Amino acid sequence: MTSVTDSISNKLAQLLDQDLSFTGGDRPHPLHAIHAFAAKFPAQLPRYFIEGLSAPGETVLDPMAGSGSTLLEGWLLGRKVIGVDLDPLARRQCRAKTTLLATDRIQEAGLRMLERASSLAANNQPLEDIRQEMSKATLDFVDYWFLPETQQELAALALVVRHETDSAMHNLLEVLFSATIVTKSGGVSRARDLAHSRPHRVNDKQPRSPFRMFEAQVRQAVRAFEETPDLGGQSGEFLAADSRRLPLADNSVDLIVTSPPYANALDYMRAHKFSLVWLGSQIPELGSLRGKYIGAERQIPDEGTSLPHNAQRAIEDLSEIDRPKSRVLARYLREMRQAIEEMYRVIRPGRAVIIVVGPSTMRGQRIATQEYLAGIAKQVGFGVVGPLERSLDRNRRMLPARWGNLGSGGNTGIELRLHEEFIIGLVRL
Repeated sequence: MTSVTDSISNKLAQLLDQDLSFTGGDRPHPLHAIHAFAAKFPAQLPRYFIEGLSAPGETVLDPMAGSGSTLLEGWLLGRKVIGVDLDPLARRQCRAKTTLLATDRIQEAGLRMLERASSLAANNQPLEDIRQEMSKATLDFVDYWFLPETQQELAALALVVRHETDSAMHNLLEVLFSATIVTKSGGVSRARDLAHSRPHRVNDKQPRSPFRMFEAQVRQAVRAFEETPDLGGQSGEFLAADSRRLPLADNSVDLIVTSPPYANALDYMRAHKFSLVWLGSQIPELGSLRGKYIGAERQIPDEGTSLPHNAQRAIEDLSEIDRPKSRVLARYLREMRQAIEEMYRVIRPGRAVIIVVGPSTMRGQRIATQEYLAGIAKQVGFGVVGPLERSLDRNRRMLPARWGNLGSGGNTGIELRLHEEFIIGLVRL
């Protein structure tokens, strides 16, 4: 096994010794763009490592699948792909991007849904039916963020999509519906921008019509699937599970490519709940689900979990400034150790894991997450190559930033959390 691990380590070193900025080059497959998702890594990155470290027919896992970039690229390259995520909107997106559907069926189903919803919206019944299902907290949320006329159209679309009997088509229509809400500037809510940042209500905003935006999303999906090859009926596998407790057998995966959450960086549920409430979820249950995410403040850390010396020192230094924040960091690192232990368990001996992550800033203190995770991986038993810094296109990977004020409080903003990125290469020894 030593020669095998030496070989994969050398291959990893060669792959990491290249320009990984991915500026220019081929246009990403349009399926990547059917739904907005904050801080996606470029499609070329997972493609590069999937091509270099696996073969067609082998199994590629992303245990924190997010928008499904790794899964889509693996699927297009003929790999068996498995995605794991707790976020219900993330799983919907992953499935939609890796299940081939005929374009004429997509167009027919989308237009049929729009026609039926338009007919329903002529009266108030759809909205009344949907609102009867909502908890008080959910109703308060909906009334704060959506105008009454917008709610009427969204309710009609939400009711009609329930009647789609084909599961793959039903899932895609839900994703296209969600894409009318979770979007960049514009969109149908009163939020300024749901694709990038923490929601802020704009009182004088004129939201777009959900009907018109849904129609545009259907057209976009048709164009995307027109460029998708026939992969012989193969589709991805998606599990509603926790990366810290993977429902997979030991030694069952040939490659892992993932981008875990950054410490203190993004709260995806802040945006995702805007569409999930229309798809049947309630605000209290989404809050409870959010509490299960890695690093969530409601989780109780395992105080006995061992961490590398530099990570423990960072926690102690932060504790002198802000004890609650230090507990957040400790929780994040201990839970990431659990996730890395699970990656070690499921990856086959002699195969590779790619982790893409960046540092954070907490109370003005630089949190070198990539160094701490590399140290954890060594503790777990991985051979480590890197971390290697990747030149980052701030406009693509990062959230909109307050470029002007990086002093006096500005250094806790998202602009200092996602302006660097590192790749850690791991080998199961």
